[in-house]
Amino acid sequence: MTLEALVARLHYYADLGDADREQLLALGGKVRSFAANAELVSAGEPMDAVLVMREGWAARYKELEDGRRQILNILLPGDIFDLQVLVAAEADHSVLAISAGSLYAIPPQAVRDLMSGSGALTMAFWWTQVQEEAFLREQIVRNGRQSAQERIGHLLLELHRRAQIVNLANGDAMRLPMTQTQIADTLGLTPIHTNRVLRRLVREGYIEMNRQWIRFLDPDALAAMCGFDPSYFHLDAFRMRLGWG
Repeated sequence: MTLEALVARLHYYADLGDADREQLLALGGKVRSFAANAELVSAGEPMDAVLVMREGWAARYKELEDGRRQILNILLPGDIFDLQVLVAAEADHSVLAISAGSLYAIPPQAVRDLMSGSGALTMAFWWTQVQEEAFLREQIVRNGRQSAQERIGHLLLELHRRAQIVNLANGDAMRLPMTQTQIADTLGLTPIHTNRVLRRLVREGYIEMNRQWIRFLDPDALAAMCGFDPSYFHLDAFRMRLGWG
């Protein structure tokens, strides 16, 4: 079992040579499997490992005292839960499994040693954090200023683009294991309103949905409707900086 998903993601942010790839794959770590709806991290608990998604989907979230939940962002294979464990001892948010899957638990010192020995890998890890901040900025604007229809369209297109990066999208279709309640918790909406908007997007010909799958029938029109511009992923900038584009 290797860290192929992490290697695939980091390759977008740095020109990794064979030695860098070997170092990443040698990190190993223990594989932890989990079931859907399992609590993977609880706010306030001690953190003793760098956690990397291997397969499946998960969600970072914060919960209020009355049980209301705000999902902060979605974790896909190759995503690092947080490099926070390298500098802090306790989690400041929780992580919930959206689907069944598995993760790697890597000793923090192994990651520190890796980053101190390779400039390319240090740059790659740094860029993942830059992109993470970009996703959070989009989340703030999406939830603070967009309509419900714009929010849902924007989130769906963002998830599709991210799924493409780690080879989880099949052309214009992808598996979407999130429930409508989880989508609502991500976007600050009610499940009832979320259901109405999804049905409207289907009715207006933007998407079609079947169980846990979604197909984008007119992604350009959907992007125009919700103002989705994937430039905040910074992928083109990374490649131009490295002379790849």
